[in-house]
Amino acid sequence: MRKIAAKRDVDLSGIVPWIFMPLLVACSAQPFPTQPSPSVAPSVTVVSLEAEDGSGDGLVIQRSRASGGQTVHLAPGERRLWTFDVRAARADYLLSVTYANGKEGPNEVLSVTVDGTVVRSFENRDSGDSIEGWNLFVTDPAGRSTLGRGSHTLTLEVNGGDGCVEVDFVTLSPDGAGALNSF
Repeated sequence: MRKIAAKRDVDLSGIVPWIFMPLLVACSAQPFPTQPSPSVAPSVTVVSLEAEDGSGDGLVIQRSRASGGQTVHLAPGERRLWTFDVRAARADYLLSVTYANGKEGPNEVLSVTVDGTVVRSFENRDSGDSIEGWNLFVTDPAGRSTLGRGSHTLTLEVNGGDGCVEVDFVTLSPDGAGALNSF
């Protein structure tokens, strides 16, 4: 039996730089220049402000159907205040208020202010009867505001009516995404 030796010529010249280049780069005194990383601007997002997370007037009430299980009961002359940050560049936001209001008498007027400017005032509506209506929620448009990067303040004030409304949350939706469009 004869053994046949196969001779293979392997050209390593194309592989050698890939093996030794990382070592040379890691051990060299001057690093290779790198490309700058592209900066990515923060995206515009929906801002949801839970009533119970705000400050100011009002009584926190437990409601099983409320977002977070709680609302804030506001009487005429009372106001709730939220401070929040916007990370994205300047953008238009549509505002909406989600609340409960039992059918017991005249409705209240809700006024929404952003950074000291009144955005909209509107008369709330009944969300149901005088018993179950306090655990049923409606959402009404509350104006439009242009906000830039930084800290902002939103105030919701209640006036008139039969004496109360229960606020669940306020939403600021960029360019109308998810907000009510009828103003």
